[in-house]
Amino acid sequence: MIYKTYSDLSNLILNKISLLQGEDYDLIVGVSEAGMVPAYMIALYLNKHCCDLETFTCNHKLKAGISRNPKVNIEYPFEAKKILLVEDTNDSGHSFNEKINRVPNLVKKAISTICIYSSKPLRNDVDNFLEYIPGDFAFEWNIFHENFTSNSCFDIDGVLCVDPSGEQDDDGEKYKEFLINAALLLKPKGKIKYLVTSRLEKYRKETESWLLKNEIEYEFLIMLDLPSKEERQKLNMNAIHKAEALNNSKQELFYESSHVEAFKIHELTQKPVYCMETNKLYSKETMGLLSFGEETSKFSKRTLFLITQLNKLPKPFYNTARNVYRFFVY
Repeated sequence: MIYKTYSDLSNLILNKISLLQGEDYDLIVGVSEAGMVPAYMIALYLNKHCCDLETFTCNHKLKAGISRNPKVNIEYPFEAKKILLVEDTNDSGHSFNEKINRVPNLVKKAISTICIYSSKPLRNDVDNFLEYIPGDFAFEWNIFHENFTSNSCFDIDGVLCVDPSGEQDDDGEKYKEFLINAALLLKPKGKIKYLVTSRLEKYRKETESWLLKNEIEYEFLIMLDLPSKEERQKLNMNAIHKAEALNNSKQELFYESSHVEAFKIHELTQKPVYCMETNKLYSKETMGLLSFGEETSKFSKRTLFLITQLNKLPKPFYNTARNVYRFFVY
């Protein structure tokens, strides 16, 4: 999976803006919520008016900031003689074409279309695109949308809420108070499939209370079944625990707070892991050769194989075998 940030988007548009400079557009239109992001960037670089699709199709009066003074000053969209419709990406082309069909025939001859990222190297359903991306991709502006979150695993601390301070993380009353009152970081759209946390199982009640209070929808909550914080630190099982859950859940994406653990989870599962700390996606496409070398990869494959075999045991035997394995490995 390829991941593109706002910075990637801005740099790409700036590097390609010369392709649009000589076209003399009067109006830039974002055809979707996501399409408004590159549409505004293009409009700012070209010093042109910008609006959303509804404003355009309904010919509502345009709004402009006092600091901008476009060369061609128009009050209404239909006054524009040349119009650029912008979308962030175009996969099958059906969605883009449906939106273009909403454009009144009166102004259809004045429009050109562009998508920033294309899933095909050649296409005839848009006039232009700026970059071809083969395979799966995600963007910073949509990675927390339901089409991703409904098929993913999420860490909690550092992703959905802030991390506890050293003082709060006492494995006692202060920690319980933190779990109940932790400040919300973000609230993904839609229902999360799996929450996978290194919080101890004994804090399930407090964790569920916080999730309910903050209206975080989810299907499953997987916690770490260890007796204490001291035991968790001794075994150093955070990444193994999360990688195990990711594989068992059959999900294809993990949201992790720590870049160290994100790398380890990807290394263990070879599945994409989005890291909040670095705003990077660790995947086969983005990582290339792993920096820890071939021996680390071999170790990870052996680890994952053993975890898979342990999961086939009845639960009482599984718990015992897992604890023995953890003891000898760590």
